Amino acid sequence: MYLETRRLTVRRMTDGDFQDWLLYATDAESCRMRGTEAYATPEDAREAFAWLMTHEKRFYAIVLREEGRCVGHLLVYNFPSVSGEPELQGLTGRELSFCVAKEHWRQGIAREALSATIDYLFNHRGVDYISSGYFDFNVPSRALHEKLGFTPFSQSPVTLPGGGRATAIETILFNPAAPRQMEPRVSEK
Repeated sequence: MYLETRRLTVRRMTDGDFQDWLLYATDAESCRMRGTEAYATPEDAREAFAWLMTHEKRFYAIVLREEGRCVGHLLVYNFPSVSGEPELQGLTGRELSFCVAKEHWRQGIAREALSATIDYLFNHRGVDYISSGYFDFNVPSRALHEKLGFTPFSQSPVTLPGGGRATAIETILFNPAAPRQMEPRVSEK
């Protein structure tokens, strides 16, 4: 996948993006919003980045076109965590996970990148639905999901790194051209 928007390029992550990725992968607040711990050392982060580069073939950089800097990432999973739900049997889905560097929060970057990705998945890949999630304390992510048209699908309690508790909210967005739709519902897991 290679996408261009007015301000952004969404493209496969490269080794040259590591230093930009490192800035938000080691930022405690950015990681808290994703429900992960910040990497303690650049070496730990390098190992995780190498693993993602090797094992996540759909690990994409969100790049500011004018600057050529990676300011976030996007993962597209072929097997969404909600795919086992009976209502989704026979439908093709993808799951999105994303992060934008804190210095670029609330600038519409995630919305621009996700809108282009959703359009691509629905209109060029024929996907029936897309799922994505957030934690209940991540109010900006909830607002973004709502703006993009995602509706809550399921929720479950989780233990966060460090022992905190939160509720993980999975959301779903159906392709308007998909042959069948289901009524949104929220299940407790």
